Amino acid sequence: MMNKKRQILRDLLEKRCLIMGDFTLSTGQKSKFYFDCKHATLDGEALTLISDAFLEEIAKFEIAPTAIGGLTMGADFIAAGVAMRAFQTNAPTISASIVRKEPKKHGTRNYIENQLPRGTSIVVVDDVITTGSSTVLACDRFQEAGCNIVGILSLVDREAGGLKNLADRFQCKVSSIFTKSDFPALMEESNSVEGSLRKMA
Repeated sequence: MMNKKRQILRDLLEKRCLIMGDFTLSTGQKSKFYFDCKHATLDGEALTLISDAFLEEIAKFEIAPTAIGGLTMGADFIAAGVAMRAFQTNAPTISASIVRKEPKKHGTRNYIENQLPRGTSIVVVDDVITTGSSTVLACDRFQEAGCNIVGILSLVDREAGGLKNLADRFQCKVSSIFTKSDFPALMEESNSVEGSLRKMA
């Protein structure tokens, strides 16, 4: 059962972030829907709700992470929001770290912004997971830097096998705040397509 705050967040995501049409995803797959979560993670109300939801899920982990991070740009604002809300609410996940897709071209030339001490327990996050390939890249970089991945958490799971792929590879708790099935508009679209196919049969 979804609590009231989750329902409000779900409705905000559906209204602001869910777009119907013809899209090519980063995986190369075609899709009739797309979640542009930046419309939520760059909004004060929505980001507060997102951060609180992430902290609620993180509190269920067997090992409490002291850091949060992921691949730019899907994780940037979530990681910063969670770190800030954790500080405000005295939760332990108060450090945020971001993995670049390519190393910085100048200065430190790092792959990771705000690189953490070796042995840091981290939860790796993303806004949307399809196959999990972007999250794999972030996890690999954090492991190379000596971090201990204690969980992987996304805002939306497109139910395309990504959570299982990540769980199999990294052997940790992998979950999402919402799945595709949580959004009424997508379920209505799916039912409409299924009804049309039955009429054609």
